Amino acid sequence: MTAQLVAETPVPTLVRVDLGWWKCGGYDLIQVVSPRTALGTAWIVWRGDHVLHTTPTLTDAGGWVASQLTGGQPR
Repeated sequence: MTAQLVAETPVPTLVRVDLGWWKCGGYDLIQVVSPRTALGTAWIVWRGDHVLHTTPTLTDAGGWVASQLTGGQPR
């Protein structure tokens, strides 16, 4: 992807479905209990029936989805 195309790609909308469940760009972001994080919860990014990513905050999960939709991390 060119820099111009990435700059023109709209940011996906984060939509709340239920308590601890959000949708963003075709991905499901689900909050689960996790004793391994300081907050006691973690966020799992799903697409279909596949777990794609886990992260400690909704902000990080949404950022991961946005990076996937815009072509991933620059190399």
